[in-house]
Amino acid sequence: MELRLDLPLQDFYNGREIDFKIQKQQICDACEGSGSIDGKVDVCSQCQGHGAVIQKHMIAPGIFQQVQMACDKCGWKGKSIRHPCKVCGGNRVVRAEVPISGTVERGMGQGSKLVFENEADESPDWVAGNLVVTLREKEPILGEHEAQRTDGTFFRRKGKDLFWREVLSIREAWMGEWTRNLTHLDGHIVQIGRKRGEVVQPFTVERIPEQGMPIYHEGHIHEQSPHDEFGSLYIEYIVVLPDQMESGMEKDFFALFEKWRKKNGVDLQEDSGRPVPPEVEQHDEL
Repeated sequence: MELRLDLPLQDFYNGREIDFKIQKQQICDACEGSGSIDGKVDVCSQCQGHGAVIQKHMIAPGIFQQVQMACDKCGWKGKSIRHPCKVCGGNRVVRAEVPISGTVERGMGQGSKLVFENEADESPDWVAGNLVVTLREKEPILGEHEAQRTDGTFFRRKGKDLFWREVLSIREAWMGEWTRNLTHLDGHIVQIGRKRGEVVQPFTVERIPEQGMPIYHEGHIHEQSPHDEFGSLYIEYIVVLPDQMESGMEKDFFALFEKWRKKNGVDLQEDSGRPVPPEVEQHDEL
């Protein structure tokens, strides 16, 4: 039996105990799987409880073929019940809601499987199989609780690493002197920033080691490393430009750039990195 369970990224980071319920087939407790209220079951005298009989058919002189057919006396059942159980109606099994508990360990990846032995559908005729729960990461939402409203709620995961986009104004990207406090998935603070004069180019990606996902190792929980290992947090910087500038501000910026360009002797054609177009020879007209 297989089941999919959607969890937020925070649960994969911190780990947690999960409790859920499933609908499954169980052996009837009232009759202990016999289907009879008094526990008495009559075995079919024709098929000896097998539900089927073997019959011989002659297909040619001296040649016979054996064919298995349903017992017409019991109709494949092999057994009959005189006094059916009032709980299961003689079916020996019932459908019931069963609570299941398990552990999501820190750093488990999307698609990890939790196996619960003998928790699949039950029957008196076979040993119950395993319940396999596949863990999936659900889309982040802005929750009502404070723990669900942190920056980390909207981190994106790829393997052992986490990714975040930070938006900067043109002043912050150009002039520096800013700080940000990112609240991680477990509540601790990751501080990022730049000193005055440090420029951040658009789409720059910064790597912060040991701030990604805990690295999960396959094996028994007691075989895990006593010291947690973590991936990295990658921050991509998005620079937002103003839609328009006030005339006074535009004049001041233009004058500043012109003054800086003239002082440093910057050639706009050369500074652009574009190839210089070849000179065209001019000929005097005859």
